[in-house]
Order: sequence, then C-alpha cells, then structure tokens
Amino acid sequence: MKNRIIYRILSIDKNVKLLIVIEENCMIDEIDKKLKALGIGRFQVMALLQAARHYLLKGDLDKSKSFGLNRAIFYAWAKYYGPHKWPMRLMRVMEELRRKTIRGEKIAECPQGYVKVLGECIAIGPRGYYMIGDQEQLPIDFDKQVNKKIKLVIDPETAWETALEYVSKFPRSILEDPRKFYKFVYEPVRDTFIKDLLVKKRVEPPKHIIEQIKSEEEMYKEFKKKQKSIFDYMRQNQ
Repeated sequence: MKNRIIYRILSIDKNVKLLIVIEENCMIDEIDKKLKALGIGRFQVMALLQAARHYLLKGDLDKSKSFGLNRAIFYAWAKYYGPHKWPMRLMRVMEELRRKTIRGEKIAECPQGYVKVLGECIAIGPRGYYMIGDQEQLPIDFDKQVNKKIKLVIDPETAWETALEYVSKFPRSILEDPRKFYKFVYEPVRDTFIKDLLVKKRVEPPKHIIEQIKSEEEMYKEFKKKQKSIFDYMRQNQ
C-alpha cells in the first residue's frame, strides 16, 4: 500500500512538472509573437548588453548608451539601414572593420578619424559621443530606439539592472575582447534575453558557456606557464 501511495505521489509530481513546462513553453511562444509584433529583438539586446559592457569597464552612463547603440548599428547596419544610404568610402571601412571583428582579427591601427575602444575602431563625434558616418549616437537616441521599445513589455530600469548583472558574471578578459563578447555574452542570449527576463525574472549564462570559458582560461594559463619556462630555459642556455 505504501509503495502504491508513493508511486501515485511521484506520478502526480511528474505530471505537475510536465504541466508547468507546457505552460511555460506556451507563455514563451506568446511572448515571442508579441516581441516580434512590437519590433523588439536582437538589436535592442545587442545595444543593451554592449552598453552594460561599456559601463562596467569604463563607467559614464551616457557614453555607455552611445556605445551600446553604436555597436548595435555597427553589427546590423546592412540589415537595418542598408548600404545604399552610406557613402561608398565609409561603407568599405565599416564593412572591413565588421569582418575583422567577427573573424577575431586584431586591428593593429584604426583608420584616420577612428579611435580604438574596447578592441574596436570607432569614430568620436564633436560632443564626445560615438559616431557612425556624420551622426553621433546620443543617449537620447538609445532611449528612443532601445528603452522606448523595451518599455512596451518591461520597465527599462529592470532590463538595465538585469543586463548589468548578467554581463558582470563574465570575466574582464571576455568583456574586453569584442569577438569573445559577441560569442560568449551576446550570442547565447540574443533571442532569449527579453523572454527569460519576462518569464524567469532573471537571465543566466548557459552552463556550457561558463564551463567553456573556464576551460579556455585554464588552457591559457598553462600556455603562459610553458611559454615562461621556455623563455627561462633559453636565458639559462644563452
């Protein structure tokens, strides 16, 4: 009798868990449809996470907003704005920088008029904000294109605090490298950040990403140790 009762309780528990999963999946599907209808997607997530990245490393909220929007435009300029609206020279420069960044190639020297910020070449406007073409990305532009959109589904302050908390879970070496930031921080949550925030009230880095980062860091430490030992050996035998 006891075994039967325990079995029934376990069965009910499994069914409850299954119902919760089904309800959560249905909720996510509905949220996904709503976000698409409202035009909230990867662009806003990229801008938000890039702004959080800049803020954690350099401070200055206004410039961080400018950086976030600038980087979101940079990575999606062809899709959102179209190359036909850009001067040919600028289009070639931006495309080359974009390709190098995605390939993980180091940019030894920035083109004239650009400065290196967090591993990427960016133009600085007359008011000190980041710029693409002849247009500065101002904090108010971030509020219009990112916060105003996000506000349709959630408090922008909540989204900002969540972005800061999420990005801060990654080591500085990841945040300072644009390729690693894209791969480890942005890419895993680009389609789920807002949905997780709405459903789960939090956003966590996937476990396999954290494990991969730790593994790469350990490999790098081992490499540096071996490199140091080789240099020591060479000095001793000179």
